[in-house]
Amino acid sequence: MELIKNNSTANALQDLILEGRKILMKKSDDNYFIEIRFNHNDIDGTRKWRIILDGLEFHISEISINVPSNTKSKFVEEFQGYQHHIVCEAREVIFKDNIANIW
Repeated sequence: MELIKNNSTANALQDLILEGRKILMKKSDDNYFIEIRFNHNDIDGTRKWRIILDGLEFHISEISINVPSNTKSKFVEEFQGYQHHIVCEAREVIFKDNIANIW
C-alpha cells in the first residue's frame, strides 16, 4: 500500500492503530526507511514509541523488529542537540493491538 504523505492520512491511520485495528503497510518494489524513537510525551503507555515510516509518524505501545537494525544519531539545528534513533529498512509493517511488527 503506497501512502499519500499528508497529515490527514497519518492521523486517520493513527486513530485506527490506537483502536487496535490490524493495518498492513507493505511495499512491493522497495523498502520503508524506519526510524524509532522513545516518545517523551506519552502519559499512559499507549504512545510510548514513535515509529517514523518514510516520513509519516505513528505512536504505538510496543515494537517487534524482525529485520537487521542499528542506531543513528543526527544533530537537529532546531533543538541545538542530537536525536537518537533505532533505524532499519523493511518491506512491511503490521500494526495490530497497538503493536508494530516490522518485517
